[in-house]
Amino acid sequence: MTLKGRTALVTGSSKGLGRAILLRLAAQGANVVVNYSRDKSAADEVLEAAKALGVGAIAVAADVSRVDGIERLYDATLDEFGQVDIVVANAGMEKVNVPVAEVTEADFDLLFRVNTKGPYFVLREAARRIADNGRIITISSNTTTVPQLGVGLYGTSKVATGYLARVLALELGPRGITVNTIVPGPIDGAGIFTDPANDEYKQSLIAMVPIGRLGTTEDVAGIAAFLASAEAGLITGQQIVADGGMH
Repeated sequence: MTLKGRTALVTGSSKGLGRAILLRLAAQGANVVVNYSRDKSAADEVLEAAKALGVGAIAVAADVSRVDGIERLYDATLDEFGQVDIVVANAGMEKVNVPVAEVTEADFDLLFRVNTKGPYFVLREAARRIADNGRIITISSNTTTVPQLGVGLYGTSKVATGYLARVLALELGPRGITVNTIVPGPIDGAGIFTDPANDEYKQSLIAMVPIGRLGTTEDVAGIAAFLASAEAGLITGQQIVADGGMH
């Protein structure tokens, strides 16, 4: 229970990767804030699972691609727990197999709102509101390190937050706050790989991974739990690539 007494806010945590991270932090003793946009039933399931681990937990409906939603999420966290010690900027949207020549302006605006603007202001509010000696973690994608066909828009929309995290590591370091980015490869059981229609695409990616499998949500949750812990206090401004060697 290395995180006992601390409070963790994980954006987009009603399902997939965010759910796994939140529950791993709860298993380590952190009080948790489940964030969701539309699927209340999924959020309620995660909420009950977290409470069953013996920690405090609330669920907050907030669109974290909007500044007012982000501010409401932090307000609810501080109202309930009095502090926020761990922020995981996880919420995002995937769009793959789209050549650059076929990207529309609407596609661009949507992905940059969700994957760039949203995390930027999640981190801005973290810089304003997180407690001293806190932990900020952003979730990126190895499409930012491995150019791949059809992910020009998605990868580009994920680049900015990793840079911002390195700047924040400098700005917040004097307060003992660490800021790091996890860069996963494709994750089985999350995002587009919850749809059987993408099985062929999944197999093509597995062929690119030296260890012969995609990552899992639990793989990434374990890294997040470590970065959130006291043991990772000297690690900041880093991008931890976890893609089985694809890069």
